[in-house]
Amino acid sequence: MSACGGSDLDAAVGTGRAAGAVRPIEMTFRTTTGEWVHLGDLRGKPVLLFLMATFDGVSQAALRPVSRFVRHRGEELHVLGVAVQPNPHELLAAYVNALEPPFPFVYEANQTIGEGTSPLGDLPGIPMFVMIDAHGQISGQHQGFPNTDTLPILLDDAIDRGGIRETPGPTPLIGQD
Repeated sequence: MSACGGSDLDAAVGTGRAAGAVRPIEMTFRTTTGEWVHLGDLRGKPVLLFLMATFDGVSQAALRPVSRFVRHRGEELHVLGVAVQPNPHELLAAYVNALEPPFPFVYEANQTIGEGTSPLGDLPGIPMFVMIDAHGQISGQHQGFPNTDTLPILLDDAIDRGGIRETPGPTPLIGQD
């Protein structure tokens, strides 16, 4: 016996989730000064994760359009630069001190993003832009250098999909161990 579309019977057994039952993405990052940033604390506004490596030329070049985007639309979302590379703490601190970006840079201490085992899944490469809507769901992504429309389109899609909370949510929890 086969399920719809001629697939195996196993495919007919419900393994999906009902709409709205998908859990929000939960990830924890660390700043170069040792503070923790919890993705869940940023809900209420979309979050753009700029996944990059300090030694990658395209990632370095992408900092300029991301910074420009933050200056123009930064009130509408949270932006985190996320170093996805070996030894992120040491290299990221020098990068941030030298370039003084207009948004925070963090790293994931257990490096599951680079291994493809994080809630973001297996990513094709860097730089990578992952937009998470105000409810904690991935609403879009882009791999490579962003053109002038890339980031605004990702943000507009996230707002259309997940909105922005009218009343501010809790202050993001950023603190020491």
